Formats: sequence, structure tokens, C-alpha cells
Amino acid sequence: MMRIVAGDVGGTKALLQLVEATAEGRRVALEQRYQSSAYATFDLLLADFLGRLDGTIDSACFAVAGPVIGDRAEVTNLGWSIDAVALAKKHSIARVALINDFYAVALGVPLLAPADMVSLNAATRVEHAPIAILGAGTGLGEANLFFDGVQWMVVPGEGGHADFAPQDEQQAQLLISLQRKYGDHVSWERLLSGMGLVNIHNFLSGAERPYDETIPMEIAAAAAAGDRAAGRAFEIFVDIYGAEAGNMALRTLARGGVFLAGGIAAKNLGCFTDGRFMAAFVRKGRFQSLLAGIPVDVITNPNVGLLGAAEAARRLIAG
Repeated sequence: MMRIVAGDVGGTKALLQLVEATAEGRRVALEQRYQSSAYATFDLLLADFLGRLDGTIDSACFAVAGPVIGDRAEVTNLGWSIDAVALAKKHSIARVALINDFYAVALGVPLLAPADMVSLNAATRVEHAPIAILGAGTGLGEANLFFDGVQWMVVPGEGGHADFAPQDEQQAQLLISLQRKYGDHVSWERLLSGMGLVNIHNFLSGAERPYDETIPMEIAAAAAAGDRAAGRAFEIFVDIYGAEAGNMALRTLARGGVFLAGGIAAKNLGCFTDGRFMAAFVRKGRFQSLLAGIPVDVITNPNVGLLGAAEAARRLIAG
């Protein structure tokens, strides 16, 4: 049996698990949620968690919301600097790895169960075909999965920072308004994220509210209550989400499926299950029939990143 510590480490909260892995499967033996700001360093937070455990830890992997370079990671909002080599030495863990949080989400996708997702397009999944993952939340994450004959491998990317392409006249006007704000380069993330939803709503309402993390939730609540501007903002947002998801599917012929991660889709399922998203997804001219045959799912399991972190920790041992 392997004893693994997996973590999802963000600026607001950190979730750590002790996972016991055998040939038959995995079991979460202990899970603990922390407020990140309550600890001066990640080392102190990890020490608290390990103090609750008995026995040795074979490996650990922490998915970090911030840049990861080699064995080091920075959690910008907290000023934390995390060093994998130092953690392994101090806490007597044989192997420790740090990975980006969206990389962990991608790695967790093949481990999802049917109950962990909601289908938007129930097409036939081609075994071991490429998979595309994108997630609109605080920002826009994008990654792909390819099967190497033994296991799934993540190909990370920064496609969220590629040039946004409008789908109709209103989106073209939206692009022009954002070019005045951001300059010539307007990325998909400027529209396909929490910040993006606010940008769209500002465009429709004519009010330039500065972004903060509470405003997307206010727009969602207003849309659910019948507010016309908020409802239209969500419609445009979903159209843009579907268009970029379709772009990703075309780039890799993702017959293994397209998966939507991030909180916006999971928390506003009604805006994605009414057919609007899929209409934008397949709107690719001569390739419409190909895209109609690709399964699309919204990930509803909030711990998919932990699944990926545990898988990365397992691979440290298995080689």
C-alpha cells in the first residue's frame, strides 16, 4: 500500500488529503481544510496536517495556484514560497512534487466517475483519444491529455491568452470596447473568466465597475432573478465558452471528450444545459457534424485537482 499526501493549495484555502492507494483502488483516509491566510508559511500548514498522521508518507504532491518552476512554487497572494526539496527533507517524505493547479485538474480528469460530471453532449467517447480540458474561473485554464500507451500525459498550455475571436456583430462591438481598455491584444481570458463576465456585463450596462471576486456571483444571482442585462451577459458568456471549447476540440480532434472545469459552469449548470453552449460548440461550418460527435461534460466534483495531485504523487513512486 502507498501512503500519499495530496494537496490543493490556493490563496484563500488549502485542502489536504491522506490517500491510501492499493492495486484495488484508492481510499481517502483523512481530509483537512485550512484557511491559507492563517499560516505564515505553507511549511507550518503542512506540519499541522502531518502531525495528525501516524506512520510514514511515501510521496506527496501539491497543486499550487501560482507559478511552478522546477521544484519551487510561489503563492502570490500570500507571499508563500514553497520548495519541494526542503519539504521532503524537513518532513521525512521520500518524494515531493509541486504542480500547477490546472495541470492537476487535467491529470484528475481520467479518474472521474460518471457521478462527478454532468453531460452536455452524450456522444460516444473514443477510448484513449485526445481529451481537451478548459476551465473558466478566476482565469481561464486550458490543457490537453494524450495517452502514451501506458498512462495519460498532460500537455499544459496558455491558450487562454490567445486572441479572442468574436462570433457575431455584438461580440465584435464587445471586442472593440475591450481593445480601448486593454490595447490591441484582447485574450479569451478577458471574456471567459470571472473578470470576463464582469467585462461583458459592463459592456451591456454601460457602467465600468472595477472587478472584484464578488461581482460575478452578483451577476449570476441577478440573471437567475430575471434581470435582463445579467441574463444577456450570461448568454454571451456561454456563447463564447462554447466557441472556444469547440476550437480546442478541433485543434486536437478531442474524441476522448471535452471537459469544462472551474466554478462558473458547475455553479450555473442551467445556463449550460439548455442547448446554448452546444449550439456555439458545433458552430464550425463544415466541421459541425464532427463536433456533434464529441462528448462534452461539466465537471461537478470540486476535488478533481486533488485526484490529479494524488495521481502525480503515485507516479513519483511507480516511476
